Amino acid sequence: MSQQPKESDQNTSNYLAESTLRIQDLHEAEKKLVLLVETAGDGLAILCDDAPQDQDTEQVVRDSVIAFRELAGRYFSLVNDIQLSLRSNTRYLSQQGSIGMATTKSIPFRESISGEQKELEVWTAALETIHQRVRELKEITQ
Repeated sequence: MSQQPKESDQNTSNYLAESTLRIQDLHEAEKKLVLLVETAGDGLAILCDDAPQDQDTEQVVRDSVIAFRELAGRYFSLVNDIQLSLRSNTRYLSQQGSIGMATTKSIPFRESISGEQKELEVWTAALETIHQRVRELKEITQ
């Protein structure tokens, strides 16, 4: 009989440890979300930045393209990390019965292509913005 309370205590401890890990994971995802917004702002600042008149325009464009590519890579890496964390925690909560199945059906998991479609739209828009900015810079130099 004394075995049953110990098992119950062990299950409670495991549940609390798992809950603590999940909360820490969500806290890290929140930090990454802040970095994501900052990274997006930095990328927009690069696209909107006007080149100083005393600098070589071609070099400024090259530097801007390199900086934008680095920021875009960081941005999409952060998006992937955040999505993975949210999906993992959502899956855990649905397995534990904390959220109902109706809720999880509306959450796009990896089988869905909606994320890829959105990413394609974002990259297409970013590429068009870059092309437009390069055209503007070429017109300035001519």
